[in-house]
Amino acid sequence: MVYFKYKSFPSGEHHLVILDDQHQPVEKDTILVVYAPLVGGRNVGPWPRLTYSFYLDEWSQEVSLNKNVKAWTLRATHHELPRHQQSNDLIPLRTLGRSIVEGDAKWDGNLQFVGHFHYTKGYVEWTEDVLRRCGRRLCLVCAYDVVYASLFTYDHNSDIIKVFCEAWCPLTNTLLTSTRELTISLWDLHDLAGLPITGCFYDEVVPSALELTGADEKGCRFIPRSSKYLLYAYHLLQGADDDQCSNMSIAKWVKFWSKKAIKYHLPPPRKEKKMVRPKSTHNPLGDITTHKRWSIAEEALFEKLCIEGNLKEVYLATYLACRLCTFVLPDKDVNSIRPSTFKIASMMASGRRVSLAIPVLASIYEGLNIIATSSRPARKSPSFPVHFVYA
Repeated sequence: MVYFKYKSFPSGEHHLVILDDQHQPVEKDTILVVYAPLVGGRNVGPWPRLTYSFYLDEWSQEVSLNKNVKAWTLRATHHELPRHQQSNDLIPLRTLGRSIVEGDAKWDGNLQFVGHFHYTKGYVEWTEDVLRRCGRRLCLVCAYDVVYASLFTYDHNSDIIKVFCEAWCPLTNTLLTSTRELTISLWDLHDLAGLPITGCFYDEVVPSALELTGADEKGCRFIPRSSKYLLYAYHLLQGADDDQCSNMSIAKWVKFWSKKAIKYHLPPPRKEKKMVRPKSTHNPLGDITTHKRWSIAEEALFEKLCIEGNLKEVYLATYLACRLCTFVLPDKDVNSIRPSTFKIASMMASGRRVSLAIPVLASIYEGLNIIATSSRPARKSPSFPVHFVYA
């Protein structure tokens, strides 16, 4: 059985220590850094005070269109500067395209992103089983569409994406086109992928031992029980790895939890600069049939982890943690599982809706801004869910 221990240090750093039992040697434990949650749970700290106010002293300003013509324009909060830095002259908004024209930036290769689809053995089979077995719960938390969408690859034209990035303005998070100003909105993400706009705040942290195992005055657990089993599985896999300091790979996580027969194999590499769409995308059919009973291998896994209660909830939480790391909010190391997603995945699996559209949009904005502000954008490899931009 798993045992959790909490350690704090004078430096202010806190650790969650995971052991097989409380007498296990220290060198065989798993240590994760703990941060205070922003919402929910036991140790919620106060929100940081905003140091920047969007209040405008004056809502309009006079600008000079030329030597003889002046006009009044409305102020924008993102253009607000200290009064000693303000000017009445109109300043064009900076874009990557303008930087290229002026010689301050250039494309010197193909644009690369971290977050593209990549084949993982057993993942598609696992996704289909989760959709069959946990479809109602996914619909309840508005996650069915985004899970279903992750079954497929998304084609794109690299030249169009380059033009898109050239028109992106990092100051306003908008596209400056010849006809009008456009942007990617929360509603776009909800409409395209079903990402919920409302719900619990997305807070990706490793919980403390008290938050993980404790309950409030009414006997309700601070966070769902499934978080404990995800951390235990992570600990077992780390212990089985020769290099315990390395990150847990997505492939290893999928192999541990998914016991389905492999139907889909690694597709052949695509040819460069193909002008027409391929005849076959090697995507699954997307037909979700009725699920079968737990297999002997799956029941043996649940017994190994001593899982009590709702098996389906734990099974869904393990999958959602994987999906958050690879499709919804990929990190720099897109091939690794992040233990900080276990808490939020368990909350979703228990039926709590999480506002995924907000962190996804923030991640997209940050990734596009990294490209738009670089003098060599092709050398950057920002990590964000670029498939939503393709859509």
